[in-house]
Amino acid sequence: MYIGRDVDNISNVEKLDNITFDGSATYALEKSSVAYTPSGANNILISIDGVVQMGNFSVSTTNIVFDWSPTSSNTCDWILHFGTGLITTPADSSVTASKLGSLAVTGAKLNTDVISAQTELASSPADTDEFMVSDNGVLKRIDYSLIKAANTPAVLVTNSGNQSIATATNTLVTFDTETIDTDSAFASNTFTVPSGEGGMYGIFGFGGMQGIDAGEFTQLRIYLNGSANSFFENRMTSHATDTEVKYSGGGFLNLAATNTISMYWYQNSGDSQNLTNAALYIFKLIGA
Repeated sequence: MYIGRDVDNISNVEKLDNITFDGSATYALEKSSVAYTPSGANNILISIDGVVQMGNFSVSTTNIVFDWSPTSSNTCDWILHFGTGLITTPADSSVTASKLGSLAVTGAKLNTDVISAQTELASSPADTDEFMVSDNGVLKRIDYSLIKAANTPAVLVTNSGNQSIATATNTLVTFDTETIDTDSAFASNTFTVPSGEGGMYGIFGFGGMQGIDAGEFTQLRIYLNGSANSFFENRMTSHATDTEVKYSGGGFLNLAATNTISMYWYQNSGDSQNLTNAALYIFKLIGA
């Protein structure tokens, strides 16, 4: 009475399909006409023209690569692969990284606790903390600084003094204080959308115009790429004599890289008047 492995698992030898040589150095290994991946070159014996070959070839995935080129006059007698069929449970720590195929670890092989079992990060990630992403099917790492939510670029500029605005003239508003300029994108009283930062932006302006009599008006105008944008051409009309009209207005524009934004002011009092407390706030919307 036999107690042990089934008879088909007694041997650790696999007999592979014979090869028909054609003068090449590389040939596919198969077992029963199915591609076969050997454990390594040292696990293979091959007989050619009655001579056992070993050590004069290498293996690459499912191919055997000879150090020479067997011709069509050479005959493959048999190919044996040693090392399979006996070991059913590897010893602890015996499976090393080099023994795993490049495609062996798949999503289905990952335990559900691959994330939940790890140490919790209980605070916001640092800018240099890294995440793994699939970039069109290619795994890459990315710093948190590139994916964190932030309304940037953002600019807040003000004018602490008065600016004379000529009558019936669109005048560029000048600013002497940069309270916020996250991307150093504001210069010469103009905001320029940085490279790679196109998207939807909120744009809001404020100011007070002195000396506007009843029936006269003052107007805040946002210029896009050096031209007035009609969406922002709103105006305030005075209902009193020689008063200061305060105006704030804004909205949202879809901007592209290198687009420019400037704030202009207009009034039609007939004389130059002072613009006071001018301010401009620009910020990119998250997710827009």
